[in-house]
Amino acid sequence: MVKVFFNTFGCKTNQYDSALLGQSLERSGFELTGKLEQADWVVVNTCSVTKRGEDKACQWVRKVGREFPGVGIAVVGCSVEVSAGRFRELEGVGLLLGTEEKFRLGEVLRERLERINGSGPALEEQRGRIGLTGKYEGREILSAHAERARAFVKIQDGCDNRCTYCIVPYARGRSRSRPWEQIVAEARALEEAGHYEAVLTGIHIGGYGRDLAGRPSLSVLVEKVLAATDRIRLRLSSVEATEVDSRLIELLSRELRLCRHLHLPLQHGSASVLARMGRKYNPEEYKAALDRVLDSLGHPGLGTDVIAGFPGESEKEFEECFNYIAALPFTYLHVFPYSPRPGTPAALLAGRPPVAAVRERVRRMRELSKKKQENFLKEQLGSRLSVLHESRLSSGVSVCRADNYVRAYHRGASPAGGFILVAERTWRDGVWGRLEC
Repeated sequence: MVKVFFNTFGCKTNQYDSALLGQSLERSGFELTGKLEQADWVVVNTCSVTKRGEDKACQWVRKVGREFPGVGIAVVGCSVEVSAGRFRELEGVGLLLGTEEKFRLGEVLRERLERINGSGPALEEQRGRIGLTGKYEGREILSAHAERARAFVKIQDGCDNRCTYCIVPYARGRSRSRPWEQIVAEARALEEAGHYEAVLTGIHIGGYGRDLAGRPSLSVLVEKVLAATDRIRLRLSSVEATEVDSRLIELLSRELRLCRHLHLPLQHGSASVLARMGRKYNPEEYKAALDRVLDSLGHPGLGTDVIAGFPGESEKEFEECFNYIAALPFTYLHVFPYSPRPGTPAALLAGRPPVAAVRERVRRMRELSKKKQENFLKEQLGSRLSVLHESRLSSGVSVCRADNYVRAYHRGASPAGGFILVAERTWRDGVWGRLEC
C-alpha cells in the first residue's frame, strides 16, 4: 500500500483542506503515515500569505528531495497558484496542484502510479481553476480530524475584498460560500466522531452566505449548527469587526456552546495607512464595531492582526497605530512585518521603511502584545473557566484551552469532554488551575 505523509503550512483553512485530502486518500486505498521515512509520497500544502512562509515550504521540499531521493513530492495549494516556478525545478517534485486541483490528488496519484514503466511527464502541473464556476464546489464530508478535541469546519473559500497587500484572492479566487446543509452535516458527523469543538473557518467568513440563495448570514449559520448539534462547542476563526452583526453578538452573549473569543483583524491603527491598504473601515468605525461587542460581552478573548512597516508608514503613523492598539482591550496580537507579494498593488508602492525601523516596530508591538496577554491572564485568576483538553506534557501536566482562548494547565489527566477549571495562578503562557469537583 502506498504511504503518504502530509506537511501543512499556513492557516486553519489549509489544515482543514489537508484533513479532507487525507481522508479522501485513505478512502482511495492510500495509507497515511506520520513518519516521513516511511513515506512513498509527500504532500506539501503551501501558504503564500508571506514570502517567509513560502520560503519555509521551499526549504522543506528541498530538504526532503535531498535526504529522501526515492520519495515523490506533491506540492499543492496557494503557492502553486502564484509561485509555481519556485517549486518546478526542486528535486523530487512530481506534482504541482493548485488550490482547486489539489482535491483531485487521489485520482491524479492513482493515474500516475498505474502508468506502465512510469511513462508520462516527470512533472505534472495543474492549476488555474480557482473559482471558475463562482460556486463552492462539492466536497465530501469530513468525518473526523487528527486532533481529537478540536476539528475545523470550512464554511467558505476565497475573498472579494482585494486589500492591496494581500495575495490570497489571487491564490484562492473569489468568495464562495459552502451550502449550510453540508456544514451542518459535517458538524454533526464530527460530534458523533467524538470531537468536542468545531472551529468555523474560511478565508472571509464574515461574508458567508452573500452568494447563496436567501443570503444566510454567518449568524444564521451559527444558529443552524447549534440547533443541529447537542454537545460540540463552536469557535469562530478570524472575522472582520464590522461584519459582527447584532444577531451574532446576541448569540455570543447567550449561547454557552459558542466560545467567547473573537479574532478581529485590524492590520493598522492609522487612518491613512488603512486607506493605502484598501481596508474597508477607518479607526473610528473599527472601534465602534468593537464597542458593540464589548458592551454585550464584557471582556472576551479578543485577538487581532497588525502589519508593521507597510509602504509609506511614517513614524507618526506607526505611533498612531501603537497608541490606538494600546488603548483597546485586545488580549493578544499577531504582529507581522509587511511582506511584499508580487502582483499585489502594495508591492508597487514606494517608501518602504528601513529594515531596522520595521524590526523595532515589530518588537514594540510584540512587547505590547505580551503585556496585554499577561494582564488578561491575571484577570482570569479566581474565575471558573470552561476548558477542553488539548494535550499532555511529559511531566504529566494536562494542557487545555478555555472558551475565551486562554491556555490552561492542571496536574493529572483531564476528564472527557468539557469541564470547569478554577484558575489559581499564571503559569507559562496561560493559567494554572484545579479541577472543580
